[in-house]
Amino acid sequence: MSNAASLVINALIGIGKLILGLYLLSGWFITNAVYYLILCVAKAQVLHQYNVAKRIESPQERVVLEIQVYKRGGILLCILGVSYLLVCLRMYFLGEAFVFKGYIGYLVAAVAFTKLAFGISGTIANRHLKNPLISTLKMINFTDAMVSIVVTQATLLTMEGLPHAINTSACFGMGCSVMFCFIGVRMMLHKKKEPVTEG
Repeated sequence: MSNAASLVINALIGIGKLILGLYLLSGWFITNAVYYLILCVAKAQVLHQYNVAKRIESPQERVVLEIQVYKRGGILLCILGVSYLLVCLRMYFLGEAFVFKGYIGYLVAAVAFTKLAFGISGTIANRHLKNPLISTLKMINFTDAMVSIVVTQATLLTMEGLPHAINTSACFGMGCSVMFCFIGVRMMLHKKKEPVTEG
């Protein structure tokens, strides 16, 4: 349930930023939108494959599918890392960022905290499930949660009028992007078959 809600929120954010980016001709909004839409595709793909795997009776075939999705999830995580790195590079070098102020700023922070809560609750709820599909979903939720922290940091620091708020947030975001790519590469190189436990 939390994964589906998070998927809807990310889709709305991605579409909204894409529309704003095209309307304002803003490269920052467009690259940000691309990140969120890739995130939606990654999460939707894993959720779909999870439902497919549950209908497969053969344990061997199910494991093969799960490992394939896990490795594909690693590729998507690397793409997410690169796309968010582009967002952060624009923030750092061009100072390009759109930070909402006033009540809208608090709303943006609230949405980010909500997404963070969804990510944490989903990880806790599924902590006993160890199959590759759940692990992939956990990594995507972790990525979403970390980006939410960056967004919240940028919004709150800017609202407080702190110097270098955008650059600080951009550096934190770049560090997260590199971490996403590192996790993605590890997933792609995964060889060991994890035990399949449905709960």
